[in-house]
Amino acid sequence: MPSSRENSGSWSAGRGTHRVLLLDDEAIIRRALSRWFERQGWVVDEAADGDAACRVLADAHGDEVELVICDLRMPQGSGEELYRWLQRHRPELVSRVVFSSGDVLALEAATFLAEARRPVLPKPFDLRDLARVVDEVRAAVHAAPGAA
Repeated sequence: MPSSRENSGSWSAGRGTHRVLLLDDEAIIRRALSRWFERQGWVVDEAADGDAACRVLADAHGDEVELVICDLRMPQGSGEELYRWLQRHRPELVSRVVFSSGDVLALEAATFLAEARRPVLPKPFDLRDLARVVDEVRAAVHAAPGAA
């Protein structure tokens, strides 16, 4: 488990107007998603597991996170565990979570995803699907009562 933010350079001011946390234990997936989001003007934070994601979201910059793309299955701190942590500690971020998984049909995963009622990107996913889900989540967050 990493002891510090995976992408510490993403805190630099003026890099983008939106912040996303990419949570996946596969570095190649995080890098690919990071490049896509950065090309769209986003500030990107990365975490290799749920424990590292909790640390990112618990610090002061966690308030700036507009979107969380979260793998469901990881060795340390699963997507479900992160979701439960968010419900307890950062409930305002629950509506910003998008899950990704290559295992959406397994009974345990399907049961959790049905309960969580969050968007899911089945791996592998197309970047057009990613863009569509990002737009839908952002629109829903900004349309919610009390949204800035």
